Amino acid sequence: MPQNPPWAFASEIITRRFMGVRHPLFFGNSLTVDEQTNVRGKPRPYILSAIELLAKMHGKSIVEVGCMRQPLTHSLDAFDPVCCNDGHSTAFWGRTGLAVHTVDIEPAHCAITAQACRAYPNVQVSCGDGVEFLQNFKGTIDLLYLDAWDAVEGIPYAERHLEAYQAAREKLSPSSIVLIDDTDIAFGGKGRLAVPVIIRDGFDLLLGGRQTMLLRVK
Repeated sequence: MPQNPPWAFASEIITRRFMGVRHPLFFGNSLTVDEQTNVRGKPRPYILSAIELLAKMHGKSIVEVGCMRQPLTHSLDAFDPVCCNDGHSTAFWGRTGLAVHTVDIEPAHCAITAQACRAYPNVQVSCGDGVEFLQNFKGTIDLLYLDAWDAVEGIPYAERHLEAYQAAREKLSPSSIVLIDDTDIAFGGKGRLAVPVIIRDGFDLLLGGRQTMLLRVK
């Protein structure tokens, strides 16, 4: 049986980046400190895979909803399981040299991100509501990274991430990536409602776990 085009396109990168990696699933929203630090999967291989795929697709733009929350205290090439739970996503995107637009509603997070990305003039940090930002965004999106509303009981985090995807839907390039963080908790976490809709829109599911990656190749 022939491979589907997205998996054939991505398989070498995904296989190499995730060789030997195990990312467990958690059923609740609350993790112990030990689970968060030493057991839970980290964003790093997902982010690095997305960057490689984006380069292979000749992508030019990244839009991130929910930016860095923790100061970057080491080289991006180093890995600290305590520090790197945050993922340092915006700094990784900035290092690509592509046009990066990141938005967060918390001014403190925006300040941390602006400081961490001060060497990357290609990164534009905006402070505001992510859905409104996407509704008003004028460009096209090659990589959409969703990591905003916390997966906390009592917060409609799954609904809001679905709204964010829907606001970005018509702005996604024909060949594009959607990457969603915190999908390893609470039966799909931030992507619980968005992922089925994204698949129905023609994306293929490449990865699930700490993050969920979906790819459409035209």
